[in-house]
Amino acid sequence: MLDLWLSQVKQRQQEQDGPALASLVSPDPTSHSWQLLRHNLQSNPNLRPATYTSLTRSTFPQHRPLADFVAAFLLYSRDADLTDTPDALEKQYTLLEDCFKTADRLFAQGETGWFVPTLRKLTRRLVDVALAVGRATGDTKLTRAGEAARMLGRPMGVAANDRTSESPCKRDALFFLANATFRVYFALSNLRLCDTVLNNTQNSAARLESFPKGDRCAFLYYRGRIALYQRRLPQARNDLRRAFALCSAASWRNGRLILTYLVAASLPLGFFPSLPLLQHFNLHEQYASLLQSLKRGDFRSVLAHLDAHQEFHLRCGNYLLLREKLEVLCWRNLARRVLFITTNGRPLPPTGPPTLALSALLAAARLAFPPDSGGGGSDLDLDDVESMCVSLMEQGYLKAYILHSKGLLVLQKGPQAGFPPVSSVNAVPG
Repeated sequence: MLDLWLSQVKQRQQEQDGPALASLVSPDPTSHSWQLLRHNLQSNPNLRPATYTSLTRSTFPQHRPLADFVAAFLLYSRDADLTDTPDALEKQYTLLEDCFKTADRLFAQGETGWFVPTLRKLTRRLVDVALAVGRATGDTKLTRAGEAARMLGRPMGVAANDRTSESPCKRDALFFLANATFRVYFALSNLRLCDTVLNNTQNSAARLESFPKGDRCAFLYYRGRIALYQRRLPQARNDLRRAFALCSAASWRNGRLILTYLVAASLPLGFFPSLPLLQHFNLHEQYASLLQSLKRGDFRSVLAHLDAHQEFHLRCGNYLLLREKLEVLCWRNLARRVLFITTNGRPLPPTGPPTLALSALLAAARLAFPPDSGGGGSDLDLDDVESMCVSLMEQGYLKAYILHSKGLLVLQKGPQAGFPPVSSVNAVPG
């Protein structure tokens, strides 16, 4: 049985049939081929590792890196303990680590684009087990996962530096290695480490559009999350919107995850999701009422809705972002609403520019914004309102000037009455 299996591996390697080879040396314990191989290997449990090495090197005399990888894979297949106890997971990780190190040396050799499908499966299994070790042992630093991420760095560099013009090539491994590394860094809550990965992808000759849909979707999701963390909202929205479009309709959980961050990036930019979309992904409780309060400029109510689902927003890492960014948007929406109320819905006068009394905006703001400290009514005054209007003007949300002598906000003439659409203030690159 083992001799037949080795001959099949050799044939697939000689034919450079990457997918067929990957099916033979898949480290996934649920795969039928792995289970058959394991059953056969465990019929001889006392064979030493050196025996496997000797056997594989005689099978692949001209390709020692491949022989060493196959020997490590056989040892993993035979000895991996598939229970979820901490000791079993540690042992499984150690065996996978040996596999990956030999795979790394193989991948660095010559033209090994045919090995990319195998490296993909091995990478996924390595990261899965590394994260499982951290959960099982209660290791909050996720030490094994950090080690796995560092191991991914070398083949990622090899893939990024590949200049082969045709696929299959080493460059085909770039984005799944990047995504696996992102997965670890996000689990570590250390997004600052992601910049090195982004530089590898940006400096390579790889074109994202030429990679598999799943790789593109995951990469755009992670890059969008990084931009959101860095408060680069237009870039974040652009990447997350593209990731959401690429996500399969059958992957409801992934779609919900992407949409959660897409909404957080979109609201401050003036892009609001539809209620049916929120309902489909079970996000209407968190956002439906909040959106209505945001449109009214009622920041007191916006905060109440954020706090009602504070655990959800904190878990997603969006609470502080939404609290900070939506306050500015509430001021803009409140000012526009007051203008329409005080002019009976006709903000454009027959002659001259539209105006808004700052005292009227102050009265509304005292209702819409909570006090800075303590309870009771708002402690806002006219200076606060003027300062916020100046801030809105500087950020582009408001086209106006303040006429201090009359306490008026003089707005720009035109159909927008000095309030350009929020989506035009921070234009999203295509």
